[in-house]
Amino acid sequence: MKQHSVAIIGAGVAGLTAARQLAATQRITLFDKSRGPGGRLANRRRAGYIFDFGAQFFTARDPRFVAEVASLRAAGVVEPWRCRFAEIEDGEVVARRMWGDEHAHFVALERMSALAAHWAEGLDIRYSTLITSLRQDSTCWLLESEEGEIFGPFDFVILALPAAQAAALLPDASPLWARASTAAMLGCYALMLGLNAPIDLSFDAALVRCGVLSWLSVSQSRPGHQGLPSLVALSSNVWAENHMEDPSDQVIQAMREELERFVNQPLQAVHVDLHRWRYANCPASQDITPALDASLRLAICGDWLHHGRVEAAYLTGYDIAFEVMAVFGAG
Repeated sequence: MKQHSVAIIGAGVAGLTAARQLAATQRITLFDKSRGPGGRLANRRRAGYIFDFGAQFFTARDPRFVAEVASLRAAGVVEPWRCRFAEIEDGEVVARRMWGDEHAHFVALERMSALAAHWAEGLDIRYSTLITSLRQDSTCWLLESEEGEIFGPFDFVILALPAAQAAALLPDASPLWARASTAAMLGCYALMLGLNAPIDLSFDAALVRCGVLSWLSVSQSRPGHQGLPSLVALSSNVWAENHMEDPSDQVIQAMREELERFVNQPLQAVHVDLHRWRYANCPASQDITPALDASLRLAICGDWLHHGRVEAAYLTGYDIAFEVMAVFGAG
């Protein structure tokens, strides 16, 4: 089979998965605006503290992803998080359970970004490269970066980006543009607190139902965690959407006050950090519109096509790779 050149814009879970499936037979180049791979498999190191401030864990149910997770475990990349889990409503713990092997919740050892680094091994990835436009050159595509660099030509382009960012690059004439431009993605804030001493909340992680927060976790409870004692709290999507343009200090204050109310004690934080995820989550979608435009040789993938989960991102990348191969086979 003839080798084709494929550009993948976005080196998150979906983009990395598509690249890995295609790289054995095609020439693949990934582009990402960040300095490393992973998207929301994000990690931050500050003053001895290590925060996983994006995806907190993932589960595996589809046989394809179950097989991938088994491979990751064998390679020593991920482990189940044996977590004392709680559910909190109106400031009160209303349920508790242990996360075990049944319906396991996985994390990457040491940091979530280690999973992305593992998937990125051996791939041609151009980091710190923000692609701002696509243009056709005869039957191929050229990519232009924010710095004015031109990349290509490429036989096919896959956009592994949040919906709004994909829509900004897609031509209006493609049905993919309509799907991306109408998809709803919600924001989230991640509050990171570096503590001066370990804390025991009687749970390791909690799902929170209130107006401000949706999640909190004790970082040192995660398998392989090596940083100083710390907490990570995530805002609810609805609250974040209503406060997306607020000053950072106001967001920190609101989240911290709610967090201290739940833990029923002041938190002696010696380091405070905040990250705004503009595109963090999405409602479950039943849209079965194709994610590939064979006539223009464009495709989209990402968790927003189905549901905001690591597994969903993986499966969209996995599936789109085989759809692209089918186009090449028919060409």
